[in-house]
Amino acid sequence: MHHELTVESGWLPEPRSAGAPHVVSPIFTGRGSEYFRIWVVNVLLTLLTLSLYSAWAKVRKARYFRNNTQLDGHVFDYHGNPVAILRGRLIAFALFTAYSWAFEFSTPAGLVMLATLCVSGPWLFLRAQQFSLGNTSFRGLRFGFRSRVREAYWTVLPVIALWLFPTVATVFVTLEGSRVLIPTLVWALALPWMHYRLKAYQRRYAAYGDRRFTLAPAMLRFYGVYARGLGLVLLAFAFMIVAAVVAVFVWRRLGTPALSLRAESVIISVGLALLVYVVTWPYLAARLQQVVWSRTRLGTIAFRTEIEAVRLFRIVFKNVMLTLLTCGLYWPWAAVALARYRIECIRVESDIPLSGLAAHVEAAPVTAAGEGASDLFGFDIGL
Repeated sequence: MHHELTVESGWLPEPRSAGAPHVVSPIFTGRGSEYFRIWVVNVLLTLLTLSLYSAWAKVRKARYFRNNTQLDGHVFDYHGNPVAILRGRLIAFALFTAYSWAFEFSTPAGLVMLATLCVSGPWLFLRAQQFSLGNTSFRGLRFGFRSRVREAYWTVLPVIALWLFPTVATVFVTLEGSRVLIPTLVWALALPWMHYRLKAYQRRYAAYGDRRFTLAPAMLRFYGVYARGLGLVLLAFAFMIVAAVVAVFVWRRLGTPALSLRAESVIISVGLALLVYVVTWPYLAARLQQVVWSRTRLGTIAFRTEIEAVRLFRIVFKNVMLTLLTCGLYWPWAAVALARYRIECIRVESDIPLSGLAAHVEAAPVTAAGEGASDLFGFDIGL
């Protein structure tokens, strides 16, 4: 009976010696069959409204997953305004469409659009973080994101510039060999740095009530994880090439009518994408989650995660196979299974019980800028 009560209240009891930190683990109570009802309504209404309902769908999904995440007997909540999310998505869609077609009209138009993205991108990213955290609460207190505009530009603008560098290079570089190779190489070498810079920015300016989060430096570890991830990508690519050659050979030996080159290319591309996702993403997600959480603190509260790449791989492999076999209908169960594992792997450590620490956290002062950001944009940026 005691064990049942502790589990239901959000505690996962662990043997603890004198002086050892108090360890609390979140519990995810969502169920695939329960989320399926939300998901199917979201999909149908999004299709019927030509994606306009997607903002309301995001709010329903976010609220469901937060309401089913318990920590120390309390659940998280989400307060996002779907109208604000829709407004933000329409702006993002307009910027993306303009960026996609600008160079089709003229080079100056394309360069103007790139400059527009560089000027507006950091501000929009800042507002997205303020919206996401400002509309998430725990124990009646909301999270926040306390970055000023100049800090957003200092951090995000170099990332946007590097991200767009290959596009700019193709406009100005005339050497055929350099047109693709050099910009792509620079972009690939900078990718771990870009990811780490955004992740560090998100963590170091996040807050809970009047307390700020911190993140210890970890850039070299990001590069190490990405380097090993690249090895997995190359391994998956080699395996796919061998499998494709064998499949074509067997297909033709059986006397089956040959597929067109275009059809074979599509099949190989889709198969390679799925293989890279199933093999590489679990490793990157698990290792990066370990790096980030082990270096994150909230005052005297420390975090860690016991996520394992191999176990995450098994979950992702099962999710992909069942989702394909059911033509997508297994997706809600897949989302719940993935969320449950990633959430319940987290450990929250403190010198005193978490309830005692939470009692000393006060609500942060509300400013006009912060309040406006929480109601202005609702971008869904998950970096």
